[in-house]
Amino acid sequence: MSYKFTTEELEELLVDYNKIALKGKNIPSKVSIWDETLRDGEQTPTVYLTLDEKIHLAKMMDEIGVKIIAVGFPAVSDSEKLIVKTIVNEDCKRASIVGVARPKIEDIDHCIDADLKEIVIFMPISPIFLKTLKQTKAQQLEKIERSILYAKNNGFKVNWVAEDGTRSEFTHLKNVFQTAIKAGAERVVIGDTVGVLTPISTSYLIKRIKKQVIDPLKMDVGLGIHTHNDFGLAVANTITGVFEGCEFPHTCINGYGERAGNAALEEVVTILKRMGIDTGIKLQKLPELSAVCEKYFCQPLARNKPIVGDFAFSHESGLHIAAILAHPLTYEPINPKMVGRNRRFFLGKFSGTKSIEHAIQQEQAHQKQLAKKKIKDLKPEEVLLQKLKILDLDIPTNIIKLIVNEVKSKIESRSKEDLRESFFKIKKELAKMIKTLTDREFFDIVNKYAQPYVPEEFKPKLAPKKAS
Repeated sequence: MSYKFTTEELEELLVDYNKIALKGKNIPSKVSIWDETLRDGEQTPTVYLTLDEKIHLAKMMDEIGVKIIAVGFPAVSDSEKLIVKTIVNEDCKRASIVGVARPKIEDIDHCIDADLKEIVIFMPISPIFLKTLKQTKAQQLEKIERSILYAKNNGFKVNWVAEDGTRSEFTHLKNVFQTAIKAGAERVVIGDTVGVLTPISTSYLIKRIKKQVIDPLKMDVGLGIHTHNDFGLAVANTITGVFEGCEFPHTCINGYGERAGNAALEEVVTILKRMGIDTGIKLQKLPELSAVCEKYFCQPLARNKPIVGDFAFSHESGLHIAAILAHPLTYEPINPKMVGRNRRFFLGKFSGTKSIEHAIQQEQAHQKQLAKKKIKDLKPEEVLLQKLKILDLDIPTNIIKLIVNEVKSKIESRSKEDLRESFFKIKKELAKMIKTLTDREFFDIVNKYAQPYVPEEFKPKLAPKKAS
């Protein structure tokens, strides 16, 4: 299809403030995607993955170009350890498989049992957690040093994550990171565990970490960022972190994760690609990965979800469609084929003449394709009839307008009752999917096993028997 504007004309017609803002800035030319779908993503409420599902997703991420895949927490249970061990031995070709551990010797031993070669040691370091865990800053530093040295002595490549680092005192954050690096951590990650950062505070904090924590050590250490989406800023904060020098952005497929989720893999890698930063990700494979993950998580995506949602590259407005037909960049930031998608036009309340004309042309083209496929199987007289059926229609403008008005009238006159009925049925079915134990069910289980440990004063009193 030929468009109204050439590539050269578009360069003059589109102003890119992203490029202007980043001009002269020392942003990374390449980053390594660190995905947390199989660890943090599985912590999405009511979600659990089978071993086969985890293996499939790990292999898909390995094939698509994810560099680091966190697959689980071996110390949680014997079954979790077996899952991690099985995935480790699936022999992913490109990605490094990592498991997580607290700064405890026994956690690291579980990682040894799981055949891991690379681990992530994490601990919350903010004042509220210091108080909750009843730890001093000095005790935390000692734990960090001891655990990382133990892991290194057992042959591990070590990453350190400062959980809730974005709410910690900067002096303690500095001491934690420098202790981890000096003990042998090859990467350190700042965790925005409850999603409180904004792009401006992300920029401020990463700059300060680079300048006051990492640069003075003059050691080759990678910096990562792990964000949550509590205020809808996970992707924005992750991208900002990359612009400031974080080369290991954490993501989750479809933005899954605890509470409001994590930074969405497909959104992070697409905007980074648009900004000229190499992620190593095969973008055209994103829709397939997203769909498989959605199926395994049983967590339906919003239809307007960026990049992979049903409506991400869809248009109904007549004004928009007319402009799109002149050139897609009028109302689309990227070519949908870049991420393995196709553009879709919908007829509806806001459709115009261009929408209708395009729909007719598309249907004619479709019928021609069908006819070409079938024509060789037809008799001569049938071929003539078929050709008559697919003749191009030269419909006057006033007739097109009548069609437009009829389409709008049909849409607007339809009752929404059927639509609402379907909507509430879907909501009801979704509610069934996210049901967990009721309080009564939970306390019945607790009572079953914990009754011997309940103090006498808290046990229910039996009513005295009535005299006969």
